[in-house]
Amino acid sequence: MSELRRFEGLVALFLCSFLIVAGTMLVATGHPRMAAGLVAGALVGMANLAWMVGTARRLLGRTPTLRQLQVAGTIRFLTVAVLFGAVLLVGRVDPVTAVIGYGCFPIAGAVAGWRIMRGQPGPVI
Repeated sequence: MSELRRFEGLVALFLCSFLIVAGTMLVATGHPRMAAGLVAGALVGMANLAWMVGTARRLLGRTPTLRQLQVAGTIRFLTVAVLFGAVLLVGRVDPVTAVIGYGCFPIAGAVAGWRIMRGQPGPVI
């Protein structure tokens, strides 16, 4: 398994486990709209991660130019912004918890990267 796949799997594992705990607590305390916002924001973050890893996998082994990286990053950024805006406009979610859910994506990425760099055995994904 490639390191990119392992990283993506660990991020998904950490993010999903956090979402299960936090979402269950929010629903149990009577805030289903906030739980929906948390999950929606995290799913946009996971889509961003999947696209980022896919782009990195396609460019692996090549020598991309700076212009190619700028174009790929700009398209991904704009698409994720439109997707996040659509989630906020169309979905019945709490916008604050949607931003918090999206903010959990880089935190899960940092934790997964830290585990990989430390060489700690993680779950087989």
